[in-house]
Amino acid sequence: MSFAYPCAVELDEEHLRDTGREGYYATFPDVHGAHTGGDSLEEVNGRLRDCLETALSFCIDDNESLPEPSEPEPGQVLVSVSPAVAAQFALHEAMLAQGITAAELAHRIGMRPSRALRLTDIFRPAKSDEVQRALAALGLQMISEAAPLQQWAPATEPAPAA
Repeated sequence: MSFAYPCAVELDEEHLRDTGREGYYATFPDVHGAHTGGDSLEEVNGRLRDCLETALSFCIDDNESLPEPSEPEPGQVLVSVSPAVAAQFALHEAMLAQGITAAELAHRIGMRPSRALRLTDIFRPAKSDEVQRALAALGLQMISEAAPLQQWAPATEPAPAA
């Protein structure tokens, strides 16, 4: 399971026109409600992960599967959730796929159902070893990998020919 989603960042032309100042707007086409903005690229880039994680958490609240990420189009960057949140999302997806309730998971790993339910609540971070133990009880493990950091930057225009 990958929790890296394409994101498009654009200059907010309306903001520029109305205020005379640059502003940027970011959207995640695959994730309903995932959009943010800021006055600078640094500000927007700093908000992307939180925006994505929050919007995806609504799927958990609604007991729905997370959307499948598409391939990024030209000009888009991939934004991933944090490793800890990825583990929680993976647990949520596995529970849905296997039809496992928090009560059943709690029974399998020897914890209270209320605590097992918290294992997928990204706003109440769970202990990594508990999430790993829950994933193992569902026949899964987390495998981490590193990838080059991607941040959106405006395209530069080619220099005029001499």
